[in-house]
Amino acid sequence: MCGRYYFSIDLGNLSFVDNIDAFSFEENFNISPQTSVPVVIDNKLKECTWGYYPQWLKDQSNSRPLFNTRFESLLEKKTFISAFKKSRCLVPISGWYEWKIVDEGKQPYFFKNKNDENLLAAGLYWDRSDGTTEFTIITTAAPVEINEVHDRSPLILDDVSTGVWLSDDEPEDIHSDISHDFGNRIEFYQVSKSVNNPKNNNEELIKEFMELPF
Repeated sequence: MCGRYYFSIDLGNLSFVDNIDAFSFEENFNISPQTSVPVVIDNKLKECTWGYYPQWLKDQSNSRPLFNTRFESLLEKKTFISAFKKSRCLVPISGWYEWKIVDEGKQPYFFKNKNDENLLAAGLYWDRSDGTTEFTIITTAAPVEINEVHDRSPLILDDVSTGVWLSDDEPEDIHSDISHDFGNRIEFYQVSKSVNNPKNNNEELIKEFMELPF
């Protein structure tokens, strides 16, 4: 599960995006569901809301948006089949947070690219009748290199898998051809519990932090 992530202002590896020079945004160290963030749709950056409310849901006030979607469910659940066929997107992330269950509760960790470049996560999007767009991040079983913290992870795409994810291939072929072997690109470390509060948004959140034993 990925419920928080960080997106920097470094767009160095998004040169393939058509409108990158015209797009502006603010660095966000603690992105939570229902936040508007940049997503790549049809080779263009677009402001989208993280979290999808199914259209059949009559009352959103008592429901949480679907901000994660299991890769294993893409060909099984009606909620996602249509979007998987025609509405796949890329979610640029500079890192994400996961929480490890420990004796004292939950300890947050930060995951990022070893070379500090942005990562591209697989996503699905839905255009709403009011002109807004919602999206969800695809998750998969965490690779063995990083699964000691949490058993799930965003599906991080390399160059080949990015092409597969955005291709016109049949959904069944895309599902079988996507690589899940990205663990060796990722490093992670313990960070401050300040990230637990979504109102906190500063660079200190992504710095390695070890609490001193008493």
